[in-house]
Amino acid sequence: MKLALKAKLKAQLTVALIAGAVAQVSALLLSATVNLSPDAVSPTALVLYGAATVLLIYRCVIIDARRAFSAAVKKRYVIVEGTPPRISWIRPIFPGHWLARLHIRLHPELGDDKET
Repeated sequence: MKLALKAKLKAQLTVALIAGAVAQVSALLLSATVNLSPDAVSPTALVLYGAATVLLIYRCVIIDARRAFSAAVKKRYVIVEGTPPRISWIRPIFPGHWLARLHIRLHPELGDDKET
């Protein structure tokens, strides 16, 4: 079980890093486009913007991963059997592969992700 927890935490860190990177890039583009001076916007507003962006992107990535996994199951790229559902087979390459694997890592109860 300890390995499953490590894999889940690693997957959550991956999602958080993606969200943080998107927030940083969007803040950089915003400041470059609007030409913000240090006194133009309060630091609190920028922190709130960054925090809201990170939370929204984090949620979007998790939703995208869930949708990619559901689509992979529906198209039989991922075979799930039993109750509770366990993964019995994963096609090596398919559309949305990375997001579907991310969903599997976020939900270790589905079974082991053999390629990690």
